[in-house]
Amino acid sequence: MVTDHEYPQQAARTLLAKLVEEFVTDCCGGKDIATATQIPFPKLQEYLVTYQDPHQADSMLKIKKELDDTKIILHNTINSMLERGTKLDELVSKSDGLSAQSKMFYTQAKKQNSCCSVM
Repeated sequence: MVTDHEYPQQAARTLLAKLVEEFVTDCCGGKDIATATQIPFPKLQEYLVTYQDPHQADSMLKIKKELDDTKIILHNTINSMLERGTKLDELVSKSDGLSAQSKMFYTQAKKQNSCCSVM
């Protein structure tokens, strides 16, 4: 089997193992392979089409890909939560600043209005 460097080795091994197993059971069940000139094996084309996408054909690769996708989603979620936490901290500090300013305004207004009496 010849593949490029991007095609996973595990998927290639799985494909070859399945092909050999099915070939031996379907086509060679009683035939002498050495003397045969032509041995039909129609499942070969089906397997080649199936294994074009190794993640769909090999369950281990499929699970690994799903785990990698989940890991990316979790990293993005954690990053967005950290950003929200930072924004909440900023809001809390601004709220504390506003609270201190309102208290100062209240005490100054009370001092200003203490000289006047309401009749």
